[in-house]
Amino acid sequence: MWMLAVALLHSISHVFSEELHASLYFVNASLQEVVFASTTGTLVPCPAAGIPPVTLRWYLATGEEIYDVPGIRHVHPNGTLQIFPFPPSSFNNLIHDNTYYCTAENPSGKIRSQDVHIKAVLREPYTVRVEDQKAMRGNVAVFKCIIPSSVEAYITVVSWEKDTVSLVSGPRFLITSTGALYILDVQNEDGLYNYRCITRHRYTGETRQSNSARLFVSDPANSAPSILDGFEHRKAMAGQRVELPCKASGHPAPKYRWLKDNVPWEPDSRFRQTVTGLLIENTRPSDSGSYVCEVWNNYGTAEVIGRLHVTQPLKATISPRKVKSSVGSQVSLSCSVTGTEDQELSWYRNGEIINPGSNVRITGVNRENLIMDGMAKSDGGAYQCFVRKDKMSAQDYVQVVLEDGTPKIISAFSEKVVSPGEPVSLMCNVKGTPLPTITWTLDEDPIVKDGSHRISQIITSEGNVVSYLNISNTQVRDGGVYRCTANNSAGVVLYQARINGQRASGP
Repeated sequence: MWMLAVALLHSISHVFSEELHASLYFVNASLQEVVFASTTGTLVPCPAAGIPPVTLRWYLATGEEIYDVPGIRHVHPNGTLQIFPFPPSSFNNLIHDNTYYCTAENPSGKIRSQDVHIKAVLREPYTVRVEDQKAMRGNVAVFKCIIPSSVEAYITVVSWEKDTVSLVSGPRFLITSTGALYILDVQNEDGLYNYRCITRHRYTGETRQSNSARLFVSDPANSAPSILDGFEHRKAMAGQRVELPCKASGHPAPKYRWLKDNVPWEPDSRFRQTVTGLLIENTRPSDSGSYVCEVWNNYGTAEVIGRLHVTQPLKATISPRKVKSSVGSQVSLSCSVTGTEDQELSWYRNGEIINPGSNVRITGVNRENLIMDGMAKSDGGAYQCFVRKDKMSAQDYVQVVLEDGTPKIISAFSEKVVSPGEPVSLMCNVKGTPLPTITWTLDEDPIVKDGSHRISQIITSEGNVVSYLNISNTQVRDGGVYRCTANNSAGVVLYQARINGQRASGP
């Protein structure tokens, strides 16, 4: 009688597998600058989070973890960084005008945010003013709100007044996107009023009212064009609307023509000449260049020359998007960047910068390829690609999960007691990364496939390899120890059992 003698399960390398049910993510990946008034202070949430809950920490750009300064700076348990209000005498560059970043860490790894520049704006006295203007009747007048350069970046012109009555843009009065007041088709009565601008501080909310200015109206007289409003430099992000001002006085009324990079401009759906200049909708990087506004009449010419620089927002994308591999394998990541040239690219693992080494290569013109050989279990985690250009930065990250991919027997054939001529099917269900190769032996000799011995396999939806050895007509010579061996680059596992059975009964 055939009988099962022994069943052996043996693994030749340490088996270690871990399924991670954790994640890390950014809740505000675009946060790169926080400007606040010294009189109000600010709260800056860490833009990173994760599941399960993460440990959040803040650092200076130098990598030094920040500490609480009572009454000045504090990190709350939920990871929010608070800078308290302070008097000008307590201003400290290290705290109030510095670059920070935060990290989020949980069992799936550790990610760091983009650099966040935190800057306090001190409250300082300032005044805004308007100068008297001259214009010919029927021509144009331009009033500008003159703001001190020390606070210009924080001040917005919110309105203009004519004798204390707020002006609304209409057929003859126009407030431009830069805050200038245009008076079109000037009339004698326009010289009877006082004009002033009202501004607001973006961070303190304080408003200022300028002095009153007058418009002196004269009769038309033949004259060459004189530039009233123009530009030297304009910057815009791709997709924004930008206005290039160009306005001149003169009699007769001047004519205008625009050139870009010395080529006459042709109107299209995105470019439109307006009473204030040239309006460009949905800007593109290709719109960058030198713009010339030529102005002329019968008595002379004038021109405005300026440059427009349109920047595409930085974007980094790592591929592949999901990485699940085995210990000892090679992992390759690639980071593609759009938005600028000559950027600085860096790779990070779990918040720490990666440098080339014996098993780490960083290749490509911009260091965009990360190749790692012989991955250890500790090499798993969050991998990030950072790109930086001037004050812009961007990042992307992927989770690299490393399993000990040694093959494991999930299920296998059991002892069989069969009679001669009876069909037998033996099965081995194996899991491993990369997919294992399965071979069969009988008494340590390879199975020879013939008409009655067939081997087949399938790969299940779970990623297991299932191999079948089918014997259609069992003979006495088919008795013995059957072994299935699963092998991949991470190791080998085998399963074996003896199959015996009854001999055919005599007459």
